[in-house]
This record gives sequence, structure tokens and C-alpha cells, in this order.
Amino acid sequence: MGETVSVLTATYNCARFLPQCLESIYAQTRQPDEVIVVDDGSKDNTGEVMRRFSDVRYIRAEHGGKAAAFNRAVSEATGDILCHLDADDYWMPEKLKRVCGELADNPKLAGVIHETEHVNEEGGRIESRGKPLARRMPAVVTLDNSEELHFLYSLPRAKGFFAGNPNTTVVRRPALLDLFPLWPDMGLGVDAIFVFAALRYGLLYIPERLAAYRHHGNNAWLGNPQRSGDIIRMFQFLLFKEDYRRHLSARQIRLLKARILEETAHDSSLTGNNKIEGAIAGIQVPLLLLRNGLLFNWRHLALPLMCFIPVKRQALRAG
Repeated sequence: MGETVSVLTATYNCARFLPQCLESIYAQTRQPDEVIVVDDGSKDNTGEVMRRFSDVRYIRAEHGGKAAAFNRAVSEATGDILCHLDADDYWMPEKLKRVCGELADNPKLAGVIHETEHVNEEGGRIESRGKPLARRMPAVVTLDNSEELHFLYSLPRAKGFFAGNPNTTVVRRPALLDLFPLWPDMGLGVDAIFVFAALRYGLLYIPERLAAYRHHGNNAWLGNPQRSGDIIRMFQFLLFKEDYRRHLSARQIRLLKARILEETAHDSSLTGNNKIEGAIAGIQVPLLLLRNGLLFNWRHLALPLMCFIPVKRQALRAG
């Protein structure tokens, strides 16, 4: 008997997109064994929409944020493979068949990540600005071969590889559960938890667009000023969890701390909050990178100064 599959969706005021999301699940050529939707206290007509999908396990909760919603979803899920799908996105029909097939062929891997189509509010295809070029061949990503990546400002001559959209990640249950429950204030860092959980054991990247990522006015991630704070808490959470730290080398721990410092300085440069703390963090980033044999991005030199320049900060807010 093959592995069972649970699809987990947390939704908040996404009633207009939720039907396409759920219809794409039930249009799969490999049907899931369980679909769970946790409604994080939506104030729109999400409940009315959900009455059309009687096969979905619908859980209504008080508004606590995405991390709290996923804590509930993961605790309720019974599948061997846990799939993350945002309520405003949707899957292509072959998604589950492809990722489950790869996992069946690679029983030691923790999960699969892939590329996405980028679509607008109406579902029309768009080109995403700044989207990195995808590899043309599948590859296994691990902590070791991606440790020099994931910085806000990419490092010159950084070695390694990472590609794919984090919110497409599917993960085997044993590779994920030791990191739950999440801190409730991690916000949108939930998506990355699926990725970093799987990197400990191997995450297979496949260069196929098996899902659609929607850009719209209420998108919770794009342009969100709280993004840096969510990423900081996510990295702090990983360092706090002994089940995660024991998989990291001393260098990987130092680089994770460097990412926290970088995000701290960047957050201060955007918001004007905690200027002194942000500037000190920014000063430490290039020094820490050099101590670990890495070159820093020229933007890292500007970060401490940017914490004190309101003109630039206002321009960033407007942009």
C-alpha cells in the first residue's frame, strides 16, 4: 500500500480564491486521501464557500495567524505525506501524481519542491520580476549544499543550489512533525519551515511548474512590511529547536545567525524602528561572513547607514 496524502490549507478572508484552490485539488490525477482547511477566523463568506465542498474537513478557528492555523492543521492530519497549499493558489492536475511518484522512487528523501506559474488576480499568466532562473534538471537540495544561500542579498561566489517556490513543498510526516508546534508569532515564516525541515534529509527539486502562485492586492507575502520580522522569528525558532540544531554544523549555525542579523538590519532600514539595534546588526553581517570564508554583497555595507536615512526609507515604503 502506498503512502497516504494530506493536503493542508490555512485560509483567512480568501473566499473569492478558495473555490479554484479546492477544485484544483479534486482535479488531481492522483487524488489525496485527506483535505483539511483551517479557517483562521475569516470575516468574509468563507463558511458559505466551504459548504460546497463536503469532502473537505473544514475547521473554523479564532483568528490567530497562519502559524496557529498550521499548528492545528498538522495536528489533525493523518497522511504520510503533508502538502502545503495556500488558499489563493492552485495546483496543476499532475501535481500530486508527480511528487508522490518521486517520493515513492526515493524513499530516503524528505520532500519535493518545484516551480510555479505566476498569475494575476484573475488567473492570467504574468512574469515575476526578479524570479531566479530554474535549473533544467532535478537535484537534491540539503543543508550542506545550500548553506551559503538564503541570504536577502545574495553573496558573491556563494556555492550551492536552491530553487523552487517554498509554498509548493510537500514533506514526509517524520521529517516535519518534530518542528511542530510552531511559535504562533512566526506569521508567514510557516512556508519556509516546510523547506528547512526537509533540507535536513534531502529535498528533491523538480523543474516543473506544477502549481500557480497568485499575485493580488491582498497577497499576504508580497510587499508585506512584516516579512522580515516573520523570517527573523522563523530562523530564531530553528536555532531554538534542539531537534533542528543537532543537524547543523557549527558553520551552518553561524550563517543562520548571520541571516538573522541581515534581516534585523533590513527591517530597521525599511521601518525606521530600532535604529541602533539595526545598525549594529548590519555592521556585524559582513564581519561574520568574512570570518566564515564568504564575500559579502556591497549592499551589506550600506545597511547600517540605511537604518538612519529616512528619505530612502520613505522611498522604499512607497515602492
